[in-house]
Amino acid sequence: MSFGHSHDDAGSVRGEISNGEIDLGQIAGALSRRRRIVIGVTLAAFLGALVFVNVVKPRYTAEARVLLENQESYLTRADKERADPTAAPDAEAVQSQIQMLTSRDLARRVLKSLDLQGNTEFDPIANGLGLGAKIGVMLGLSRDPSKLAPEERMLDAYFDKLLVLSPTKTRVLQIEFSSRDPDLAARAANAIASFYIDIQREAKRENARDAAQSLSPLVADLRERLSRAEAKVEAFRSRSGLFAGTNNMTIATQQLGDLANQLSISRTAQADAEAKGRLVRDMLRQNRVGEIPDVANNEMIRRIGEQRVSLRAQLALESRTLLPGHPRIKELQAQLADLDADWRRAAERTARTLENEAHIASARVENLARAMEEQKRVAGAAGADEVQLRELERAARVLKDQLEADSAKYQEALAREGPKASPADARVIQRAVAPPIPSFPKKVPITAFATIAAFVLSAGSIVAIELLSGRARLLGPAPLPAPPEEEALEAPSQIRIAARRREPVFDEPEEEDEPRTSLALAPERRTPELENRSPRTFRSGIVGKIDAARMATLSVKVLMVGCADAECSFDSAVTLSRALARRGLAIIVAADAQAQGRLYDRLIPDLERARPLGLADLASGAATFGEAIHRDQESRLHVMPGGRSAAEYDQDVEPVLEALAQTYDFIVFATRDYERAMFLAPSFDIVLVSGAELAAEAVIDELAQAGVSDAYLLEEESAADASAA
Repeated sequence: MSFGHSHDDAGSVRGEISNGEIDLGQIAGALSRRRRIVIGVTLAAFLGALVFVNVVKPRYTAEARVLLENQESYLTRADKERADPTAAPDAEAVQSQIQMLTSRDLARRVLKSLDLQGNTEFDPIANGLGLGAKIGVMLGLSRDPSKLAPEERMLDAYFDKLLVLSPTKTRVLQIEFSSRDPDLAARAANAIASFYIDIQREAKRENARDAAQSLSPLVADLRERLSRAEAKVEAFRSRSGLFAGTNNMTIATQQLGDLANQLSISRTAQADAEAKGRLVRDMLRQNRVGEIPDVANNEMIRRIGEQRVSLRAQLALESRTLLPGHPRIKELQAQLADLDADWRRAAERTARTLENEAHIASARVENLARAMEEQKRVAGAAGADEVQLRELERAARVLKDQLEADSAKYQEALAREGPKASPADARVIQRAVAPPIPSFPKKVPITAFATIAAFVLSAGSIVAIELLSGRARLLGPAPLPAPPEEEALEAPSQIRIAARRREPVFDEPEEEDEPRTSLALAPERRTPELENRSPRTFRSGIVGKIDAARMATLSVKVLMVGCADAECSFDSAVTLSRALARRGLAIIVAADAQAQGRLYDRLIPDLERARPLGLADLASGAATFGEAIHRDQESRLHVMPGGRSAAEYDQDVEPVLEALAQTYDFIVFATRDYERAMFLAPSFDIVLVSGAELAAEAVIDELAQAGVSDAYLLEEESAADASAA
């Protein structure tokens, strides 16, 4: 069966029996066929991105950080109490501070301090108005920037380069400012942070100033009202006689208290004197004068008692010698009786004295009681005036307390008007420095992204086209025309290949009227086992075998051996190599000098007749790879001739094969030297033998005995048939 159907027939048949599944092989083939487009688009994007990142002016971003926290301390707080932990700013307060940082008032201050007038990056009229701006001004679509204040016309550029944000779950404000000048970016970020803190301080000072201005007339009015209230209190006190004594009490009340104390003391003294008088009388009646404390402690009573004791002793002494009727005894008894009478009279005088003290105390109590009753009447009459006086004093005291509180607030407000007396509720924790690396453009990421995006878009477009056209759908079990890849293997001569592994492979019968111009497996004897197989199983050509080997290795090495009677073996090698060059990076190597002539005629017709450097020179070290490899003028195929050196190089081919395998996807060796082919065959993945059937089969048998199993037979038609084809 021939594989020379047109693409239109293949597409129509494919559309009829497509089963809807995606054919990855077809997509891979489409990408391979259009790889130049993908590579071109990707390379263009890479070069464009590279030019862009090197031509565009770099932009630098400086960063300053501000921490929001309550800066009040024990020394700056008026109440001198512990700071409230709940006074820390919440999420809404943080967002409010971000709005303050992006306000126009702060922007004007920063622009004025940076003196950016005339800077082409910020001032739109630094280089004059452009044509578009002039037309917009003439049509009234925009304002004339030359008539605006310098800071006003630079606000748009300023806000474009400013970014303020707060990291999640923090009270830190991150201020980022971009500019082409790294020093300007750092100065602008620091200026924004400084002016922001200054604005907060000014706000606090302004609040203190407003509080002082509002408290000043209130304090003055309270002073005047307090003076009038205190004057009313003193006038009423003078008019009513309610003068204050000790402990803030009125004189009448204080006198009433004094009289009560004196009356209590007098009654106590009266009761004591009366009790002592009664006790003395009772003891006198009982003749117990010596036991009375006040009598016993009397000096005269003590002298009388001493005399009595002396007389009693003298009487006792005289009674020892004298009788009771003796004049001396009588005299002593008369003296003793006089002393007893004196002692009793002294005791009675003491009793009368105590009784007189009791009478005096009773009279004093009566007088104090009368004075107290009189003072009660006086204090009761002054009670109503005292109530009114207390009311006036209470009103004056309220005014005084209010005046003291407002005066303290007023003095505090005056004190907080100072520039350092009101700390801002924020502080700079990181000042901006001039960034050494630009924030835009990021050369490596932009170049890589543009290149990858171009590659993905171009490859995706090709895949989409294949999917939409239906060519990338898997086919059903019906027999199909050969895929486009096999059609590319057309050659001027018809070459057929058959597997040698003692299992003959057959192909579908070819139509007589169809030209035979493709490489396919040669038919051999059919067996019942083979006849039961699907016809599609045996339509794999040379490229299919090589593709199968390509799935298992990075580089496929093919050895093409031409027997002595093989006339078109080199043409077949060139055809196969050019087909493989369309599927990947391929090279054909002329392994002996016999391949030089026809190989050069087919591949390098314009090369001078002198033998070029090639494999033998490379193996012997006389040439490098760059000198030994040449280019096919009709395809992307690379060519390595046999070379000029006459030295044997079979032992040095293995390193050359390994080196070529690191670079090329497909390596084709063409030789007609039988001994060299037998030596090199074990190093190759696939061996193709061309020539007469008997001679070629003999070679394949010897290769099989040497351990080479992947050897296939190539059958050639005559030159006339090939020409006709």
